[in-house]
Amino acid sequence: MDFKTLNTELEKVYAKITRSIHVNTLPDLETLQEFTRMARMMPMFADEEWIGEAEDFAHLATQFFQAAKNRDFKTVVQLAHSLDDAQRLLPQDI
Repeated sequence: MDFKTLNTELEKVYAKITRSIHVNTLPDLETLQEFTRMARMMPMFADEEWIGEAEDFAHLATQFFQAAKNRDFKTVVQLAHSLDDAQRLLPQDI
């Protein structure tokens, strides 16, 4: 898998997650687990210029999964906003 493929798949899974949040429902854990797995792969593709952002993104994804697992919807929403911001710092194409 290359960065572009990973990024495309990550965006698809994240869109499914955000649809759940927008209707005030916790995303299912299986989807969140897949998102977290892919987010943890991001640093493998990172250049030195953005490895810190990729690691931060992976950490946020892990926190996101844990908050959902604990059924903490307020924190899930807050972390979704943080993930939105973090995605803007990652390169969109390599």
